[in-house]
Amino acid sequence: MLPALGRKPLIVMAMILPAVLVFHYIRKFGLTIPYYDQWELVPLLEKMHNHTLTLSDLWRQHNEHRIIFPKILMLVLAHFSNWNIFLELCANMVIATFIFLFLLSILRSTSDITSFWMKIFFSLMVFSMFQYENWSWGWQMQIFLSVLGSVVAIWAANKWKGRGIGLAVAVSGAVLSSYSFNTGLVTWPAVLVVMLLRKEWKRKHIVILLLACIATILLYYYNFAKCRSHSFLFFFLKHPYLYARFVLTYLGASLGLKYYFAPIVALIILALISLAIINIWRFDRQKLRELAPWLALALYAIIAACITGVGRTVNGWEQAFASRYTTISFFLPLSTAVLLWHSIKLNPARNKKKRLRKLLFTVTITAMFILLYISTCFTGVQEMGIRARRINRAAFCLTYPQIADDWSLKILYPEPKVIRPRIKALSDMGIKFSDR
Repeated sequence: MLPALGRKPLIVMAMILPAVLVFHYIRKFGLTIPYYDQWELVPLLEKMHNHTLTLSDLWRQHNEHRIIFPKILMLVLAHFSNWNIFLELCANMVIATFIFLFLLSILRSTSDITSFWMKIFFSLMVFSMFQYENWSWGWQMQIFLSVLGSVVAIWAANKWKGRGIGLAVAVSGAVLSSYSFNTGLVTWPAVLVVMLLRKEWKRKHIVILLLACIATILLYYYNFAKCRSHSFLFFFLKHPYLYARFVLTYLGASLGLKYYFAPIVALIILALISLAIINIWRFDRQKLRELAPWLALALYAIIAACITGVGRTVNGWEQAFASRYTTISFFLPLSTAVLLWHSIKLNPARNKKKRLRKLLFTVTITAMFILLYISTCFTGVQEMGIRARRINRAAFCLTYPQIADDWSLKILYPEPKVIRPRIKALSDMGIKFSDR
């Protein structure tokens, strides 16, 4: 065994390594040209350039989302860098790092002894390469910001229990999450779970949270334009099997080898977290209340999957395997690991047979995780490279739009007639892009 002083640098290096690998692949495969939804930022850049940008421009919804805070951050970065999109990718890394640090803080506050293996596990999940779509696309800042707001809100509700500052930060985090990505609205019930389980929160605090939640939702849907997908909102009721498969695929995607295997992974994780909760409830109900943040984060992922399924099942349950969702869904296996760890600690093996059974269970779960994680990360790297090469083939369109054909332009945006004037607008503002 290494002495404590010699072991600490190794632990820190092990925690940093996943982030370093992600950044390496971001530099290698990250998209540095506008792609798909990113072209919706061009009219805002043009208005900012002409000093005509208004609050209503930022408030205007994007599909079913109101992405006010991501728009502001992207516009600020673009203003000071002449829209160097690589800075958006770096910003996503910074936001993910804050998510990781806040999760570590929650872990320390809910556990008497924090295992270094658990810290490494957290790093592996937060900086998983299977989130390749979000790592390689600056536009996905909306998801990272939304997740950060959710984690901060739950962290504050747990750290400053029963205090005004805790309520203020929790509400602020929930607002940030709500106005960064649609599923951020799920943050409110997640924070409510923490407040209900931690007795330090009084009824007046819960009422204030609920009022803030109602105000946020009413404002969110004020003058809300119906999207095309909303025409199929009741599709999931007519096809409950497809809906259930979508939800399970969504929840298991972060560790699913293939889209058809993800529902099985989700069922295993749900069984494990249920077992852990029952065990902790049996042995120490007060401890379960102290672990409220992990129950809230698991609930956050589950409700997000259910809500996303309502609007997306019509596109096929396979869509739930999309890489972009795993930045949200990974909270389920993460919370499961923490709750299982405490469940095992609270249920000591008193004889050799039970100790052997516990060891076998731990080794099996660990081996399963390692196998699934390595497989998904290899898949993530491979898909990230394929995606980058496909999109970068159309980079010449930005330099020579006059000779670009519609097929090439469609790689960057589905409607060539929309993208052509926007390429000119970028040129007029002096914003240039070049292929790597």
